[in-house]
Amino acid sequence: MNLSPTDHEKRLLEDVWRDQTPSQAPILDLTRPALCLQQRPASGPEVSQALLELLGWPQWVRLYPKPSLAVVAASRLARARGLAGGVLWAAPGTGRPFDPPSGQAGLVMLRCDWAPDAQSVAQAQHVARAQGLMVVLDESCTGLRLDRGGAAQFYGLQPDLALYGPPLAGGLDFAALVGLGECPPEPPKPPTEEALAAAAATCAAVDQPGWLERLGAWGRALALGLAYFGGKCGLDEQISWEGPLALPRLKGKRLWAFIELAREEGLILEPLVLFDPAQDPQEAPQRLWSRLCRSCARLKVLPQGEKAPAGWAEAHGAGKCTRVEEVPRSLDS
Repeated sequence: MNLSPTDHEKRLLEDVWRDQTPSQAPILDLTRPALCLQQRPASGPEVSQALLELLGWPQWVRLYPKPSLAVVAASRLARARGLAGGVLWAAPGTGRPFDPPSGQAGLVMLRCDWAPDAQSVAQAQHVARAQGLMVVLDESCTGLRLDRGGAAQFYGLQPDLALYGPPLAGGLDFAALVGLGECPPEPPKPPTEEALAAAAATCAAVDQPGWLERLGAWGRALALGLAYFGGKCGLDEQISWEGPLALPRLKGKRLWAFIELAREEGLILEPLVLFDPAQDPQEAPQRLWSRLCRSCARLKVLPQGEKAPAGWAEAHGAGKCTRVEEVPRSLDS
């Protein structure tokens, strides 16, 4: 996707920079978005079939009321295939994987939500295969945000299993274990009717044209805003992003101060940014840019290492701290 602003977008960005008034738009929470999807009652077999058709690569689906039960099922499946039952958690881009809680590892739970690129994920899969481990993609966060076929299709992976968690059901208790070859037995207890209805609604929405494009459009708006306002304030090393546009990750030396400032401006962020594809991306500039602008401007003049409570300019004294509306003039001069 093109990350160069159009002439119209440049004018909008410049207008926001000159204005810098607080946003009057509703609070925008990009941490646990509530998908605005139409729900109807759905059965377990319906949800399983929808996942099979969406993902394309699995041969079977098992649904569980909680992710922990799906992890136990994957461990038992590893032992049934002649491997150890210990689980090794690996997350490319975050450093060393965690050690298994007990016993020898037989499967690796591979998270891709913090992977800096496809090569790092492919390397992690290669190492796991070389050690004889069963590869399970942990799609609890990535879910269906990267591709219809999940992270497996997006990164070109060939896992044995994949695990989908509560985000697939709008945050309700839910888990889906999908895979190839021998499958685990049917669990004694399925997810709740509410969770099944939410999961079915998500699958139906992903199956409609434009799902991934809307996520990418929101990511592009975030990238344009950070690049423009961060560049105006000289914050290139202080706050930036990486990863796919549909699931970007914030980074930088002053990330947490920026997140706190954004929260005060009505933009709720965590390092992993979760857009709601049910929301119109045409609203992204209006809901994002003013808040990104003010957050960058405030971070520019905030002393290193200090938090930014509400009323921060007054608390530090007008003579000691540049106010937000004065930042453009001070930088231009």
